[in-house]
Order: sequence, then structure tokens, then C-alpha cells
Amino acid sequence: MRILITRPRDRAEPLARQLEVLGHEALIEPLLSIEPLHAGPLPLGDVQAILLTSANAAHALPPDGRHLPVLAVGGATARAARAAGWTTVLEAEGEAASLARLVRDRCTPAGGALLHLCGEHVREELGERLAAVGFELRRQVAYRAHAATALSPGLLDALDRGRLDAVLLFSPRSTRIFVNLVIAHGLDARLDKVQALCLSEAVAAPCRRLRFAAIRAAARPELDVLLEQLDAPA
Repeated sequence: MRILITRPRDRAEPLARQLEVLGHEALIEPLLSIEPLHAGPLPLGDVQAILLTSANAAHALPPDGRHLPVLAVGGATARAARAAGWTTVLEAEGEAASLARLVRDRCTPAGGALLHLCGEHVREELGERLAAVGFELRRQVAYRAHAATALSPGLLDALDRGRLDAVLLFSPRSTRIFVNLVIAHGLDARLDKVQALCLSEAVAAPCRRLRFAAIRAAARPELDVLLEQLDAPA
């Protein structure tokens, strides 16, 4: 299969190699480029845990906070925290609801504030869930994700020639970017033989504006589960 990877390039390239080992051809089209942001020292005196909802925020883990547990949204984010030197890392099941459950299981509202290292664009679901049960959540923006403004000539050519079999989509925002750019380029009709393979139902939802041959969401928001969709019948 010829598969489009829409992740930022530094994460897309290892995935492309993985797909090539499996016999597929990979085309990389980053829909977001990540700009790390660096804050000054973070006040941690009354913080009981650090929350990560993206591996892109792991660089901002404060060196003087290694005594604090990191609660990560999923496996990739947990691995990034461990690579940054944290030993107490707990991982949820890949979405905000499961991270909120993990917080409730491991922390108490009376235990102190929660520090959420996040991107500039953040969904409100996690904060709303935690506020509803009495937690104080403090956000620190750790990175900015810049949206692509056009599709590359290589991808436009692949779409125009019908030389694409599947597209891997990883976040609601990147999916919306892809959908809007395909429509802007007038290539919606060229997707009638392309499968959209999505990390979750939330990622899949914007795809329904396009005429994909199939739209599939992973049973769990994990890369390995997503890739299992490649073997599913069209």
C-alpha cells in the first residue's frame, strides 16, 4: 500500500521506516510543525503531579520536579517522559477521559495543584473533567503547533493520479487541516479509493466531510492498534 503519514516530520520518519519494513510505501506530509517553547522556572511548591497530553511537551518537564510523578495520556507520551529522565511515569489509555480517571485514582484535590504541560491549542475536556471533581489544574504552554497552509506538490500529484491507498491521521486538529486543504485544492473526489485510518473516533469525525472509501478508527488510541487497520479488508 502507498500510505500517507500526516505527523510532524521527526515522528513521521521512524513510522515511515516501520511501514517500509512491512512492505508498504510511505509518503510524509506534515500537517503540523512543532515549535518548542521554553518557560522560566516553574513554581512547583504546591504541585502534586505533572500531566502530559502530548510527547511534544516532554522537553518542558522541569529538572527540579523529578520527585513528582508524571501522568501521561498514553504510551508514546509516557516514553517521552521516561526519555527525559523521569522514573515515576504513569500512563493512561490514550484520551482525556482515561487521563482524568488516572488522576482521580492517583491524586486527591487536597493533595495540591496539577501542572499540565501542553500545546498552545488545547481541548477543554481534561480541564473540565478535573474541575468537576475539585482539582486545580494549572496550564503551562510548552509548544506551538503551526498548521500547514497548502499540500505539497508530491501529495497533490499522488492524489491527482490516484496513487494513494490510505492516510494515517492522529489528531482532530491535523484531520481538520487535511480536510480543509483537500477541499481548498478541489481534490475531494480523488479520495474515493483512499482509506482514512484514524487514531480515535474524535480524529475520525472531521473525515466525514470527505468522500473516503472507508473511515476507520482504532479501537484504542495507540499506534500499534491503528496500524492493525492496514490489514483490515477494504
